[in-house]
Amino acid sequence: MVQNQAGTDQPTRERLKRHQQTKDGQQQEQEPKQRQKMREYSSRRIPIIVRLLIVLLLVVVALVIGAMVGYATLGGGEAIDVLKLDTWTRITDFWTKS
Repeated sequence: MVQNQAGTDQPTRERLKRHQQTKDGQQQEQEPKQRQKMREYSSRRIPIIVRLLIVLLLVVVALVIGAMVGYATLGGGEAIDVLKLDTWTRITDFWTKS
């Protein structure tokens, strides 16, 4: 293999891309058309919708943990009280009446 500009024996991105394209071209000739269509649709391991749901779940968990820590340290209450409805009605009443 020819050395690249950095002087290493590792191939450049362009060489790897060309090599992959030639390999894909040879494989496409051998595979049936149905298998090629299936390969196009199954290129993602985790679908986008699942990724969005995971991110949404992590945001909710982070908000709950942050509320628990904030209520326990700044509010002086028990951390588990954040999950009770009475606590939130007291907080909203405090903000709306002041």
